[in-house]
Amino acid sequence: MPSISPEPHSFSSSRKIGWLAAATVAGCVLWTIGWFLVAEKIEDNLPETMARISGPNASAGCARAEVRGYPFRFGLFCQTLSYGNTSEGVTVLSGALRSAAQFYRPGHVVAEIDGPLAITAPGLDARVDWQVLQTSVQAAPGGLNRGSLDVRNVRFDIDAAGLTRKFAIQADKIIAHGRKNGPDLDIALYGEQLQNNLVTKLVAKAFTLEATLPGQAGVLDAPYKPISGPFDVRFHRLAIELDDTSSLEISGPVQIGADGRLSGTLEVTVRNQKRFIELSTNISPEIANLFNRFAPVISSLDSKPGKDGITLPLTIENNRVSLGMFPLGQLPDF
Repeated sequence: MPSISPEPHSFSSSRKIGWLAAATVAGCVLWTIGWFLVAEKIEDNLPETMARISGPNASAGCARAEVRGYPFRFGLFCQTLSYGNTSEGVTVLSGALRSAAQFYRPGHVVAEIDGPLAITAPGLDARVDWQVLQTSVQAAPGGLNRGSLDVRNVRFDIDAAGLTRKFAIQADKIIAHGRKNGPDLDIALYGEQLQNNLVTKLVAKAFTLEATLPGQAGVLDAPYKPISGPFDVRFHRLAIELDDTSSLEISGPVQIGADGRLSGTLEVTVRNQKRFIELSTNISPEIANLFNRFAPVISSLDSKPGKDGITLPLTIENNRVSLGMFPLGQLPDF
């Protein structure tokens, strides 16, 4: 009986499959080796990287640092995060960090940070806690291009010089954004359902801050350098909405001097001024009485009559605040 030899085509196909399988295994092995080499390099260079970010006279720490995410991500995990600046007397400590970046987009990093965050500085003792805090940053050579923050169920407890008692504020949600815009820094902050312990009846449905800091884009560069006066802030919109019919909105430029004092000429628009006069009673009965007595005069000073609400000039001169011709008081140093 004649023997049957395998067809050349079948043998060739089997050999190709074998080579493909071998190449796949070899690729996986090389990828694994490469991933762990990169992870090891990140961990080895971490102290140097954090020193470069924190700058002179400061230090940053990542306790029990570990790189995870194999096979397609690289993420830095820390048990705690810390920052200290000896020249400024500032210390910051937070909970665990969990971050991740896809290997094909290493500059885009997302992270979660556990609370609480404790901050101590001369004349300041603050604590921030939250349920969920998520961040997203877009890195660039020498620093960041932009960053975002999303916090849920957050509470701030602040004890500072100049305060007669501890200040506490809480919010259901806070979202913050910062980005470079040429040489300037654009910032935005949005909050929902804000409450505080100073004005117990004040519950803000929404809070909005949209502003530009001219010439301050470098705050996103490494090493980190805090903003110090003198500098300017252009408020595009600073608004507190109590409900659908009651809100207070401020816009205009402010200058912060080297001594921390504020000066500027702003516009403030009040919708439903009666509601704000009622709330001002809990803050300062003297100011509330002043507004009640001169309510008709205040209405006559409206710089944009016919629009929804009353728009008045708000003047700040070396921390002294006045609304039109009415003095409101003195701000603490910035």
